[in-house]
Formats: sequence, structure tokens, C-alpha cells
Amino acid sequence: MKKNLTQKRVTCWDLEGPITILDFAADIGRLLNKKKDLGLEKFDMAEFFFMISLYDDYLIDTPGLKQKLGISDYQPGDTLRIMAPLYMASFSNNELINLAKQNLGILSGIRELFQNLKKKWEIFVISTSYTQFAYQVTQELNIKNENVYCTNFPINKLKNSFSNIKEDIDILVKKIFRKYLDNHKELETVIDDLNTFFWQDKISDYVRIMNNIKVRGGKRKELAVEEISNRTRVPISEMIAIGDSITDINMLERLNHEGGIAISFNGNKFSLKYANIALTSNNGLGILPIFENYDKIENFLTQWELKFNSFRNNLHFIPGDLISIDLKEKFLKYNFIPRIYNLNNKTDQEIKNIIEEQEKMRKIVRGWSGKLG
Repeated sequence: MKKNLTQKRVTCWDLEGPITILDFAADIGRLLNKKKDLGLEKFDMAEFFFMISLYDDYLIDTPGLKQKLGISDYQPGDTLRIMAPLYMASFSNNELINLAKQNLGILSGIRELFQNLKKKWEIFVISTSYTQFAYQVTQELNIKNENVYCTNFPINKLKNSFSNIKEDIDILVKKIFRKYLDNHKELETVIDDLNTFFWQDKISDYVRIMNNIKVRGGKRKELAVEEISNRTRVPISEMIAIGDSITDINMLERLNHEGGIAISFNGNKFSLKYANIALTSNNGLGILPIFENYDKIENFLTQWELKFNSFRNNLHFIPGDLISIDLKEKFLKYNFIPRIYNLNNKTDQEIKNIIEEQEKMRKIVRGWSGKLG
């Protein structure tokens, strides 16, 4: 993580988790049972989304499975690809934009953090989120659209091409999902059914819609990092990336490999595995010490961990050489302190403890969506 600075500085952020506490796709998924045209009123569609999210993790986490199913291009976060036909059938483009505007869910401290960072850093967002949500959040934070890499969801175009997928939805929800519920929510009981529906059966209109969506997750996040590096002429080794889930693993791994700073922020076992810094905080300003100490990051991490117990219960004792006076005042004002770890020197047991700490905070901050991989 040694830094040789160019004039411009670049940071790449996941959106859902580090910037907003929401999972927009999950939240609109919970509304599907209110759409009477599809006849889903009796189903807990939040639980349906959770089943699909578990299936997504299964596809990514099982060695050789994607190749066996002939879906080698499937990436972490393609949950949004699988769910897209349901959303197309249920919402208009304006409905999704309005739902986003009603609740951006921006994490405490993020507005102040970004105002501070913009003095020296160019901020990019790389997110699986649909454009309808990602653009509303980033516009609120004065991040221009050209700096936002997310998932294009052309609802109007898709509606004009595919008029009726109700029979497909009935199979997926009323048969497969019901079977999942009847079998105590054990994913294993419906894996074969899901594999057949999405990848092995005749190509239905549902699948055709699905295949029009390219989710900005996994390897596609890493490709965005490469494009940003080429655009800005800033080496990946000089970037900071922040992620929290399975969709961020390729981005974090690439920065880690190149010698950049890869932060798991309130992450889970997936993001922790590929990051080189873990940061746990209920306030976005907790990330600022990393940026303040960018030029001497290794020494900062050592000193922060070494001295943490001396100031964790009394923030007035934070040494003046660790963070700026302004940031110390912010910690005192909002009464919080982040936990920050250098993951490069931790034992397996220490890593396990950090994962538990991050996942606990993840659920506190993000609520229901914190359970998602």
C-alpha cells in the first residue's frame, strides 16, 4: 500500500452499503405483492428476493457450477438481472425514479465526507444499482452521471418488446417459490427447479428480458476500475476503493493486488476476503482517517490499532498525530469512533472476529438488507 502520488487522486465507491443504507432492488421487491395484476398478493416477496439472493451466492460460490450450467458470464449481483423481468412487469420507469427520490437512505456523515473529499479527490461510484436509483442518490451528492457506473435498466424499451410474462412469473413464484416455503426455506430443495427455469429450459420471454440486463457487479466492477484508470491516467495502485459485499470482490481484489487501498466497510465474509483494510462504523465520516493518512497508511494503521484501546471510550484522548483536529471534533460531535484494521497481518481467528464485528454493524446500520450477501 505504498503510495507514489500523481497530481489527481481517485476513489471508487460501491453505492448500496457504503453510501446509502438501502438495497433498492430488495426494497422494490418487497412491493411486488401489492401489484394486483400479477396476483402475488398472498406471497411475501421480500422472502422471494432473499431466496434469489441466496441462489445468486450459490451460483458464485460453487466451484465449476457456472461452467456446468453454461453461464460463465454470470457475475456477483446478477440477482438484479434475475429480478428485472418482475420489475419490468410491475413498475414504470417513473415509478422507480419516484420511489428512489422518496427515500435515498444516505448514510449519516456521507454528505460531509464527500464535501471534504472533493477538495482533493475525484469520486466515482461503481454499483450494481439500477440507474433509476443510482442517479438519484449521486445527483443528491453532486456526483456527475459520467462518474457513475451502474446497471442500465431500460424499462420502457423492454415493455415495448415483451408484453406478457405472467405465465413465467406464475411458475417462478407460485410453484418454485411456494415449494421453497413448503420446504422450510431450504434452498437446496429448489436449486434444480431454479437452474431449469433460468438456464436449462426453453428460452422464455422472462429469460429474454433477463438477458437484456448487464449488471455492474463482480468482474464488471473491475472493468470499470480499469476504465476509470485510463480516463483519469491515475494508476490503480494509487486508488482507494470501498465495498461491502460479494458484488465488490473483483474490484477490491484488483486494488489489493495492484497495491491500492481496498476497504471492506461494514462488509461480510465476501468483501473481507479480498480487502486489505476493514473499517467498521455507523457513520460515513469514519472512513475519513484513511484519506487523511493516505501518504502514510501503513504507519497510521499500526498506530491506530496499537493505541485504539486508550481512546475508544474517551475520544478526547485520540492523539493529535493520528487524525486532524477537525475530524476529531466531528467524532466528538457525533459521538462515534470507527474500528480500523490492517487485514494483511491478521490471523485466521482475528479475521473471523472482524467479520463478526462487521456483519453485526452491517445489520444494525442496514436493517433487513444487511442480511443479503
